[in-house]
Amino acid sequence: GGGAGGRAVLYQSADAHKDQTYFLSQLSQSQLAKTLFPLGALPKSDVRRLAHQRRLPNRARKDSQGICFLGQLDYDAFLRGHLGERRGEVREFETGEIIGEHRGLWYHTVGQRRGVGPALGPRHVSRGPWYVVRKEMDSNVLFVSREYASADKPRNAFHADAINWIGGAPPPAGAAGEPTPLRVKVRHGAASHEASVSLLDGGARAHVSLAGRDKGLAPGQFAAFYDGPVCLGSGVISEEGL
Repeated sequence: GGGAGGRAVLYQSADAHKDQTYFLSQLSQSQLAKTLFPLGALPKSDVRRLAHQRRLPNRARKDSQGICFLGQLDYDAFLRGHLGERRGEVREFETGEIIGEHRGLWYHTVGQRRGVGPALGPRHVSRGPWYVVRKEMDSNVLFVSREYASADKPRNAFHADAINWIGGAPPPAGAAGEPTPLRVKVRHGAASHEASVSLLDGGARAHVSLAGRDKGLAPGQFAAFYDGPVCLGSGVISEEGL
């Protein structure tokens, strides 16, 4: 959409569950100005209805999930074909004890359990569940913990680095040094958090305080910022403060 001064504005779509602004939040002004979203104002149910009315060949195709361009290809097989394997140690985060061997850090995501069990020795699997808490690229070590989601960890604040502000500058109130109330998404989907965002380094970084707890906060993932229906941009969640 268009904003003040003719600048391009990224609005959330009418269908909250199909909204793609989280993935589009790193676009620049020049990129967004040349982009059209002809279905953005329609919920998916209306798109389906119109497709049936026009008898389009894909009118009954199931919704894509995950990385849609892979089709039936297994995700790990896709990574293996492009990145191969690079085995390394799996260590317990709290003790540093070696408890297994991974096939490549790119198979694992911070905050997730997926794929950890097969990488552990038999006597350690039963001690789980285990969560990925850190990936050290230089040493090729995967750190896991059983305490990632424990109740004593607040998981309600983080720093965001390398922020891309789609409009070319941060919100005026934030630029003036005041904490700014915004909505924040830390993953794709309809869910978001009310948050207080304090800008640092002229808006290149920010400290984000969420109104609620989110046990899935993961360094390296994007945090997208919203003012009402407008996506302002996003930054990368840092390990600092987690």
